[in-house]
Amino acid sequence: MIAPATRIDIIETTDEFHALGDEWQALWRRARGRHHESFVTCRLSWECVAKPMGRSLRIIAVHRGERLIAVWPLVRSRNRLWTVMRPLSPESADYTTVLVDPEHDSVELIESIWRAALERCPADIFLLPYLDHDSALYRLAMAHEGLMTAKAHPYAIARLSQEKDWESFAAPLGTLSGKKPGALLRRLERQGKVEMRVLGPDDADENARMVDWMLECKRGWAERVDKKGAWLYSQAFRDYLVALANHPADSEGKPYSRIMVLVLDGVPIAANMVGLGQGIMLGVMTGFDRAFGKFAPGAISIEAWVRWAIENRFDFDLGAGAETFKPYWSKGNVSTATSVQIAKSSWGRVAFVMNDGISKLAAIRAGMRRGNAEMTS
Repeated sequence: MIAPATRIDIIETTDEFHALGDEWQALWRRARGRHHESFVTCRLSWECVAKPMGRSLRIIAVHRGERLIAVWPLVRSRNRLWTVMRPLSPESADYTTVLVDPEHDSVELIESIWRAALERCPADIFLLPYLDHDSALYRLAMAHEGLMTAKAHPYAIARLSQEKDWESFAAPLGTLSGKKPGALLRRLERQGKVEMRVLGPDDADENARMVDWMLECKRGWAERVDKKGAWLYSQAFRDYLVALANHPADSEGKPYSRIMVLVLDGVPIAANMVGLGQGIMLGVMTGFDRAFGKFAPGAISIEAWVRWAIENRFDFDLGAGAETFKPYWSKGNVSTATSVQIAKSSWGRVAFVMNDGISKLAAIRAGMRRGNAEMTS
């Protein structure tokens, strides 16, 4: 019997993208895909963020016979004199993965997708954030002769879907910031009436209000610690979060995201948004009222999501970063992802050389200013 032929297409138009919707979602379910890999999440990323920013689609779609077996959504943009390729995403802190049918997954398939990206999606620079170290895509990227930068980040996944219940999971845990599970919530309950509200797609107005509230809290935090990501101040990113929270549930009644609100005496003091995949959820954003900081409302909301994940049979991707709560709730299940920047052309290399020169010049000038200040003091 002759095996079905494999065809790799590069999707460049919105109509072609939308036409993939049903088979993309079917692939996502077969592959037990993560939140960011669903067609819905990618479509909202395109409509709310990438398209308004002037990006253009370069989606790599692989069919074997008539069946979609892999998809890697990319977008291309222009940055001054250079063209840049990156994964289609809301451009906050997103993993780079290829969605692959488990029946067809192989190193050879990933290699063919990688070649298509390099040869049929021309660009000067390739940005690949958060590549898992265990993936074939990571190994291919790190072996590319144009590799310019590679920055490693820890990330943690709490494997909660197989836990019996909250009590048996929490009992053997030690302390986090000196507190056992449940202790922070009990302390807060002594201050007044505490509620945990989990919003859904039908709570459209409240979803929008809480997204705005979380962003405002997050911006205040960013100003204090001087970590001002552009996405925090982006209207496009805000619109994406609202559209995601309000998107109707799928045909099985499963939403694509939820927002949990921690309420004290009728007033929100923390909110935490997660994105839902097939059996795994991802922390998207959290915010809390600084006035209640001593009660650790953000930590209480994360603990509540851990409990919710156990009860609803989800694993919990706590995201990239070295915060102490991540190895705590994941029981040490910490891996590494690396953000990679590749020069795909000689002109792309020029961009990195220029950027390096500008950084060195800025450092020299800063040193000169410090020296002048010391001489005059």
